[in-house]
Amino acid sequence: MRTSLNEIEYIERHLEGTLNGEEELLFQVNAILNKELAANVQWQQKTLQLVHAYGREQLKQEIHAVHQKLFTQREHLSFRQKILAFFAHS
Repeated sequence: MRTSLNEIEYIERHLEGTLNGEEELLFQVNAILNKELAANVQWQQKTLQLVHAYGREQLKQEIHAVHQKLFTQREHLSFRQKILAFFAHS
């Protein structure tokens, strides 16, 4: 059940929607006929979802850290006041 790099790229192009019409049709036929390919598509799709979720979580943590730094540390008091004043007038 070893997936070749070519197959991984082929599946990725399918998932991204970058196959042309003929390639996509051929891919779908292959996935119907080849259960291992269909299973690999599901695993790769799940893997991409997990990678994206992890990336979003990392970004949220970085934004939170910047927020904490800008709105709690004394040296950023002037910036904090400008931001709060800007939203107070909105």
